[in-house]
Amino acid sequence: MITLVAIWLATSLIIATGVVIYLSNRFALFFPTISRNEWLWGFLALFVFLIISMSVFMMITHPIGKPIYIIGGILTSLLLFLIMFVALTDLLNLAFKITPQLRGFLSIGLAVLLTSYGIWNAYSIKVREIAIPISGLTQEIRAVHISDVHLGNLWGSRHVNRIVGKIKDINPDVIFNTGDMFDGRLHFREGRDVLATFRTLNIPHFFVYGNHDKLVGLDNVIKQMENANITVLRNEIVDFGELQIIGLDHMLANENTFDMHAMPGDETIESVMARLPIDESRPTVVLHHSPDGMSYMQARGVNLLLAGHTHAGQIFPATLIAPLMFNHNRGLYNYETMKIYVSEGTGTIFMPIRLGTRNEMTLVRLIPCN
Repeated sequence: MITLVAIWLATSLIIATGVVIYLSNRFALFFPTISRNEWLWGFLALFVFLIISMSVFMMITHPIGKPIYIIGGILTSLLLFLIMFVALTDLLNLAFKITPQLRGFLSIGLAVLLTSYGIWNAYSIKVREIAIPISGLTQEIRAVHISDVHLGNLWGSRHVNRIVGKIKDINPDVIFNTGDMFDGRLHFREGRDVLATFRTLNIPHFFVYGNHDKLVGLDNVIKQMENANITVLRNEIVDFGELQIIGLDHMLANENTFDMHAMPGDETIESVMARLPIDESRPTVVLHHSPDGMSYMQARGVNLLLAGHTHAGQIFPATLIAPLMFNHNRGLYNYETMKIYVSEGTGTIFMPIRLGTRNEMTLVRLIPCN
């Protein structure tokens, strides 16, 4: 595992170095009044700032972390789109011979335009509706599925209020929450109660934690959730009417699985599903943060897995890479005798941007079938 992380870090450093050199060369061509070396140091300083803002300021609880983190996220998006459009104008120049200055202004203008749209898109929440037949049910259960809210320096009380408002509009029977509720420690400060609005709901709410919840401090996350009258499930089974709900910690599918987001431990999905006293004759829903370990669930008669984690890539061009990383990336899937639904997430990570995806909440209608 250490070797793989080292390879990933080395590869990232090589790519970042290449990007800095590429952009410096191009911007020295676009705007020659600033020397290539000055552009080089400028882009290098930007990369250093982005790394610090996305790592150090993600974890601190001081209020100064919030604006720095948000600025870093927006600049990361701008830089990503800038690379894309500089490369695109390079290709267009082969055919149309565009002046360097126009190429520079086009690249910057389009990057700003896409970033602005991405911010607007990320601040809206789309409600999806799916119907899933569940054998053994005699009456419909209307569940809201949320995942990956990522409360921290990007998202806070206003986002929670939007989520709760939409839940009230839907008026479901139950809420299923598949983790990464937090990705920063800002809301753990004394006197903060970011989840207060959830206490206005008189709806059963079941939660399993995700990798970011563990990263920022699982004890604090659980305390916050329980204070908001939310039931935290830790490798256990609860009943909701006719439904059997299994809530799993975020863990590896089995001992032979590698996942940089789930640390090796004593238990895996394979081992937990084998030891839980599951009534395989009853309709069953599993909550797990990531879409993993389906074969062990299906073997125990599970009807539906609800998960998140992938964000469906969140932002283009990562939306093209995510399907290669996750066999179940977004939406509804069939897996032998069970169904899988993977949420695109109800918040964003690192950047307050969505392009090619949407913040979503899902009304999951569990309907009886023969």
